[in-house]
Amino acid sequence: MNRDDLDRRVGALRKAQELLSAFPEVAEALAPALHASYFLLDGHGHNFEDYLAAFRGTSLPFLGTFSSRAEFDAWLKTHFVPPPRGALQIVGERYSLGYARSSGQPLLFRVPPVEALRRPSGTEGQEQLWHALDRARAVLGSSSADVEGLHSAALALHFIHEAGCGREFAHFLAHLDEHLPPLRSFATREAAEAWLMSHPSPPDGACVQVGDEQFTVGYWPRSGLRSLLRYPTDEALDEVVEDEGR
Repeated sequence: MNRDDLDRRVGALRKAQELLSAFPEVAEALAPALHASYFLLDGHGHNFEDYLAAFRGTSLPFLGTFSSRAEFDAWLKTHFVPPPRGALQIVGERYSLGYARSSGQPLLFRVPPVEALRRPSGTEGQEQLWHALDRARAVLGSSSADVEGLHSAALALHFIHEAGCGREFAHFLAHLDEHLPPLRSFATREAAEAWLMSHPSPPDGACVQVGDEQFTVGYWPRSGLRSLLRYPTDEALDEVVEDEGR
């Protein structure tokens, strides 16, 4: 995920929380929007980066305009190898084409217009959060960086809804001090490597389990390089600390 975008998003929300400190319930209600950024870093970053580019209409290949979902599905069947990624329109609505984190199958993410960022359709039980985002807009004023940061934060919440990650995000919020369960589990390193190499857009930062060990997925889209990075064990970290103390 682009570091500048993350800094703008987090910076705008932190600033709003500070300005709203006299209203602690409002400032606290912004926390899920803040944590959404870190949730997306854990294996959702690449799809969201494309989603953000499609929203802005920049730096993403345009795949075409389709008169129906059926027309797009027919097109995708003949263009899946190599798998495409980019922006498109279906019946006047904007979408970005991404991939399911675990299976690598293509997924469409509907990109909302700017005016829809105030409320994600279909999201329930988040009235306090969206009220807090409204208050944040009011206290931050017209600074372009702050406005863009809030737009990006709201779009992150839309993406979580569109990607069907609402339950996973709720678990993330409820267990902030714990690791999320692995995305996939494999009996052997060979099976995990086969999954990684066949995935069209591996979920960078996601955790996978191989036997009794955990690995982080590393993926660099520009170079195409991908790897499984071993989680250090607690014992290994203790040894490093002891070595540094000698």
